[in-house]
Amino acid sequence: MLRYGAGLRISEAVAVKVSDLDSQRMRIRVEQGKGGKDRYVMLSPRLLAVLRVYWRAARPGTGWLFPSWRTGRHMTSHALSQACRACGLTKRVTAHTLRHSFATHLLENGTDTRVIQVLLGHKPH
Repeated sequence: MLRYGAGLRISEAVAVKVSDLDSQRMRIRVEQGKGGKDRYVMLSPRLLAVLRVYWRAARPGTGWLFPSWRTGRHMTSHALSQACRACGLTKRVTAHTLRHSFATHLLENGTDTRVIQVLLGHKPH
């Protein structure tokens, strides 16, 4: 839901720290995204609510929102495919599918393409 709700790349989503979530400004800090650039993406009220429920249930205990079983590291990108299998999904879902859906839904709701580019971390043309 984090990938879909914020349009993050898989490498960005697994590396989110609890301190990157800004519920006052309703945004998520993406540290060292593609090209080594930092940026902010939107944090919807619904996504924030889901992340809070997750946090209360999981209490990761590290700085990472999604820690690895390895001490001091974050989850890897293989977790999405494992989660899809565990849920019994038969349709092929990739990490990029969620990011693409995020952008498509913004576009369908009238968001300017330049705004979508910035949220996705793309260079404006």
